[in-house]
Amino acid sequence: MNIEPGSINADACFPLLQTEAARLQALHALGLLDTPPEERFDRITRLACRLLDMPISLIALVDHERQWFKSRAGLDLAETSRADSFCTYTIQDEHGLVVPDTLLDPRFRDNPFVKGAPNVRFYAGIPLAAPDGSRVGALCVIDSAVRRLDESQMRSLRDLAAIAGEEVRAGAVGRPLHGPAGAMPSGWERVLVTNLADGVLMLDGDGVIVAANRSAEMIFGGAPGQLTGRIARELLDEDLRRLRLVGGLPEGVPYESRARRIDGAPFPIELTYCALLWEGRPMYAATVRDISARRAAEERGRALETRRRHHFATATHELRTPMSSVLGFSELLLKRDFDPATSRELVEIIHRETGRLVDLVNQLLDLARIEAGGKDELKIRPVALPKLVAQTLSSIEGLGQAHRVSVELADGLPPLAADATKLQQALTNILSNSIKYSAPDTPIVLQAALEFTNAQPEVTIRVRDRGYGMTPAQQAQVFDAFYRVDRDSNVPGSGLGMTILKEIIDLHGGRIVVESAVGVGTEVILYLPPAMPN
Repeated sequence: MNIEPGSINADACFPLLQTEAARLQALHALGLLDTPPEERFDRITRLACRLLDMPISLIALVDHERQWFKSRAGLDLAETSRADSFCTYTIQDEHGLVVPDTLLDPRFRDNPFVKGAPNVRFYAGIPLAAPDGSRVGALCVIDSAVRRLDESQMRSLRDLAAIAGEEVRAGAVGRPLHGPAGAMPSGWERVLVTNLADGVLMLDGDGVIVAANRSAEMIFGGAPGQLTGRIARELLDEDLRRLRLVGGLPEGVPYESRARRIDGAPFPIELTYCALLWEGRPMYAATVRDISARRAAEERGRALETRRRHHFATATHELRTPMSSVLGFSELLLKRDFDPATSRELVEIIHRETGRLVDLVNQLLDLARIEAGGKDELKIRPVALPKLVAQTLSSIEGLGQAHRVSVELADGLPPLAADATKLQQALTNILSNSIKYSAPDTPIVLQAALEFTNAQPEVTIRVRDRGYGMTPAQQAQVFDAFYRVDRDSNVPGSGLGMTILKEIIDLHGGRIVVESAVGVGTEVILYLPPAMPN
């Protein structure tokens, strides 16, 4: 039903299990209205935002003509008119209210908070009850986008509402909470431990695991309940009790160490511990995080830095040779008079060496951009292979040898999941090498087909020539930066083409294989993932 602002009649418009007068009496008896913010409520709204990925969460108390927020995360308003309140509808149903799209609901599409800030498009709320059962408010989450909560998310929202209800029924600050003084309600333990992405181990004074959340069981590779009863020392390389005694594990400070999964496989962890009282007994909570991915990223970063240093050192040498030629021959032209034929020959040398410099600098920049940007810089889209091959052949027409390339593409090839520009660059590098390192009258074949490896589909692209070929030792270095099979030949190149090729294929999650024999030729095979169907 639509409610006009200023014309609210609570008893008529909001039929509840109890009369509105009794509900308001129960609300006011709690002594919570217009009280300062409290951490016991604020932590609930913060957790609701984090667990459900929502920008706004509120604990609202529905008064006679207003809705007042005991806690608010992501919203600056302290209260609103009850006529504009979503929670007014929430308290009418013990199961709460979910509105996936407010613009499709006639009760809310004209609401000022839908048409204006905070632009509510999604709402979900669970009612909160006073000790007598009167529904006095709600815990709600709000988003400015259309949303749907799955059953697991709704269960989390109901769990948080149960905890918020316990705090509401405890009343104003100074009233005793349920349970031991200073202890969190038991609902907190369930919600926090269950939903944390990090593993949590509860240890007794002897280091025996007395409880573990599901994240910890997944980290250590155990089935539900398999960690309970084990000594933590069986899973952790460090003795936590000894570390605590010698001051090597300050409470609350992250500490990196090694651990073992149930099957004995080692892996790196970051752990934090704190001492606490649980049902009157001294216990220790250890939070465990698997940092295998982080360590791998750090190792990749170190390897990349090492490669960059090597590239810089080698590039300095590679740049020096053509620069020396340009400088030397230009100096000759400036200091001496030559006949026209000799002058032209010197200018041609300068032009050729300048071209080498430009090519080398461009390839160095390409390599630097690929290494620095990584996979995030790729624009992955479905790419049709026939079109990609046609564009690649057009790009090498300047070499005057594109007619040597015959193309054999299997029917029904799926599109590739690729960055079209980068993959064209990779194919161009392969074909350019085949053209440069084979006789002008020999054929080059480009084939593509769909193959399966371990039941996984892969698009294979094969480029085969009848060129000079390589020895096994040369093949082992073919992807090294600045490596050239024959440095003394007149074949132009920087030695970076195959390095860039491998970087591009690796970033696409593909593989590259080179098969070659001296005097027979070389075949380069790319294995690339197809685009997944929508």
